[in-house]
Amino acid sequence: MSHRTIDIIGGGPAGLAAARLIKLTDPDAAVTVYERASSNTSTFGFGVGLTGATMKNLTAADPHVAERVREASYAGHRLTLRGSEGDVELHGARNLAIGRATLLAVLADAARDIGVRLQMGTRYEMTESSADVIVAADGANSEARGKLETELGFSVEHGRLHFMWCGVDFATDTAFFTSKGHGDAQFVAHAYPYAADRSTFLIEADEVTWEAAGLATNDAAVEKGGTDEKSIALLEEVFANDLQGRRLLTNRTRWARFPTVSLERWHTGNVVLIGDAAHTAHYTIGSGTKLAIEDGIALAEALAENRDVTAAFSAYEEARRPAVDRFKLLAARSQTWWETFRNRSGRLPEEIALSYMTRAGNLTIADYAREYPENARTALRHLGEAPVSEPERLDDWVLSRPGPDALAQAESREVHTPPAGPDVRTVTWANRNPTSAAADRLLEEVAADTDRCTTVITGPEDPADVGARLDLAERLRVDASRPVVVEVPVASRPMAAAAVAARRCDAIVTTA
Repeated sequence: MSHRTIDIIGGGPAGLAAARLIKLTDPDAAVTVYERASSNTSTFGFGVGLTGATMKNLTAADPHVAERVREASYAGHRLTLRGSEGDVELHGARNLAIGRATLLAVLADAARDIGVRLQMGTRYEMTESSADVIVAADGANSEARGKLETELGFSVEHGRLHFMWCGVDFATDTAFFTSKGHGDAQFVAHAYPYAADRSTFLIEADEVTWEAAGLATNDAAVEKGGTDEKSIALLEEVFANDLQGRRLLTNRTRWARFPTVSLERWHTGNVVLIGDAAHTAHYTIGSGTKLAIEDGIALAEALAENRDVTAAFSAYEEARRPAVDRFKLLAARSQTWWETFRNRSGRLPEEIALSYMTRAGNLTIADYAREYPENARTALRHLGEAPVSEPERLDDWVLSRPGPDALAQAESREVHTPPAGPDVRTVTWANRNPTSAAADRLLEEVAADTDRCTTVITGPEDPADVGARLDLAERLRVDASRPVVVEVPVASRPMAAAAVAARRCDAIVTTA
């Protein structure tokens, strides 16, 4: 049997993890990684996060590398919402964090140790390759994918927020996020420690901030490969207290908008895509590193079990796509939450915390109340005195609360017949993007319709569609100043109860 030759484009976490795992499962394979940069130390980014689930999967596939990653990681930090009157804890220590350059060094050394060839400072040309398998792992802006977009069914959608990756030269005492005003501008920072003397410091700006702070002008003046020094100076002033008077660390740092990459197919011919080259999920719910490593595990297993390349690629995609698609849906809801953060920034920090923890639909009110009962009690006070000592009762309790005055027909927050009458507008919504141009137009129409004060939103029963309706409802409540009732299936009742509790909607209609 002839031995495979496998060329991997990209020396990031996806490419290096896949290279070692493929070589482990097929020691006779000739595996080569081609990376344009001359060294791992020139990498973009600062620290990356690794979830417990990812480390469990990596340990099962490659315990040696998992242990080396743990040894090089920084662990034990909590996540808090930092406000002017103190912190509100969001969750305890769960994840690891590691410097991106450190992670790449660990993965590169581990790959070399078992015979993987690393060609640094090399641009790869697919048309000149005779490899049996080509793995495109060259990131969200993949050149390899760009040459195969039609065959792969490529699409990309950019988020509304502008964001900037920075670092600081000290370990924050906890991971946190915080918002700071600067005139009409409002900046949000996400920070977490990844070494004893380093933290990631990611900053976001919405469109109002982009205009109010003159960020477009700053960005236009930055040369290719340069750092936006004017914006950095402004951010150092805005976040001076959180930075403890220190400077932000930069590395070709400038504003960007997050690209959500999707493909109809992850492979064509002898080329297969993994990591950000194949799919991206918003950074606020998990890292691309998580998906990249898990892709590498699945691809190595598929190649080991299927000698036929096409069969191997199909098995890899069949194994990974359901988990990736689910993660992307959760990430999309998290992205929407952050893109509309200004709408809820004036609320009690405990209310923001509850809204944050339930934003993606995978956690319930009860989940948060079990860990932080007093925070939950404060967050739910707008509905009454919540039975937080009995978390399993909270969904029923929230939905049994009297309806708001603006919904005179609703005796509780859950009804079984939609409100009706000349003052009710019913909208069927099947768009999973609640910040789309279509959503913007709907908000304008509802705000202009002074004859109908209540909006009822119906639509498909898939949980992703329900989540999109709930997120759209929050925009209507705030931007159009209208009470909103959302139709949901019984199966989505916990998600809907959390939406009522977090003021995303005023009431729900449950359907069988």
